Amino acid sequence: MALLDQQHHHGLKADGDGLVNLALVIKGACITNIEPLQLGPRPQLPLGFPAAVEPHCHLDKAFTWSGAPNPRGTISGALQANFQEHQSRSAPVVAERMERALQKAWQQGYRALRSHLDLGWQGSQATWEAVTHTWKAWSDRLELQPIAMAPLEVWGTSIGGRLAKQMAPLAGGLGGALDYESSQGIPWRHHLAQMLRLAADHGCIIDLHLDETCDHRSCCLEGLLDLLEQEPLPPSVTVSHGCSLAQHTPEKLQRTAGRLAALHIPLVSLPTTNLWLQDRGNGSRAPRLRGLAPIHELQEAGVTVAIGGDNVADPWFPGGNFDPLELWRFAIPVTHLHPWEPWGLIPFTSAPAQVLQLAWDGVLRNGCPADLILTEATSWQEVLATPQGLRVLRHGLWLS
Repeated sequence: MALLDQQHHHGLKADGDGLVNLALVIKGACITNIEPLQLGPRPQLPLGFPAAVEPHCHLDKAFTWSGAPNPRGTISGALQANFQEHQSRSAPVVAERMERALQKAWQQGYRALRSHLDLGWQGSQATWEAVTHTWKAWSDRLELQPIAMAPLEVWGTSIGGRLAKQMAPLAGGLGGALDYESSQGIPWRHHLAQMLRLAADHGCIIDLHLDETCDHRSCCLEGLLDLLEQEPLPPSVTVSHGCSLAQHTPEKLQRTAGRLAALHIPLVSLPTTNLWLQDRGNGSRAPRLRGLAPIHELQEAGVTVAIGGDNVADPWFPGGNFDPLELWRFAIPVTHLHPWEPWGLIPFTSAPAQVLQLAWDGVLRNGCPADLILTEATSWQEVLATPQGLRVLRHGLWLS
């Protein structure tokens, strides 16, 4: 029901799973009519969803675990393996990885992806050449948004200016990572301000990996908010991760969440990677902290929260496969998001579309795209209990 436009609610009553039985009329690439479907007391219709949106992934790194493993699962190990892989990158190799990733995403029901791309280090030219080729090849099937990841100090240099010029025609953005440890000893607020001005000058969006740590001292998000409250320059800002927010006092968290909501800044939570990497300590004890942003409190404050898949089979996370339903099956138990409630379903569906500012918000209505995913399940319990075979409808035609 949460994914059905209000104009179609008349005469409908959702069941305990928040589900309603619908008949959809499809002409060409659009849904032209939506009607209630009356069934008996035990309907066996499959669950259907709008085509998925990935708000945060890393296409250039995907499927690199075998060549650049991180067996201890630490952040330092991931950085080292990532850097080594970068030194041997070539455009054909990166393009092949991207092609493989996008083919999987397309076949499994994604319609749009925002990908952070390592473009500020050695190997960046190979990555850029692969992006140029891949974006053009997939432009008629998927909406792709590139985010150039680079050290923050790069954005105040000529290299940063060139990257911004490359991102702008692709409706892309500028990115990077900042937390308590990486901010020590550098004028990070100055670098952030330079980044924001550069994005504004070129019409680029911003998407930052912020406070991706369980360290309660990490408050870089607050520094970003300080700058944006003084001069809200870029056309769009997204923050990703925000793990340390869960370690802040309730009062401090409430203040920060209120500021995010007032500035209309969404947060993307990445459960797979964050639960894998965070709170490892020295590896001799089990994790105590969950390493996740406090989604429920953020939502209650009015912050748009989306769930993303992040890393796929790379040094940062060995799992994943660009399957939206598998991401849901993983994330629902660990986040306590209840998909039978609107706030529990929206982070996987319409919120990612809002983060990417897509023309279609993922809500079903007359005239919306005929882009759907059908599962084998007839209830949320079945979705959580069993891996799902998917049928994907794109532009009114079945892919599978």
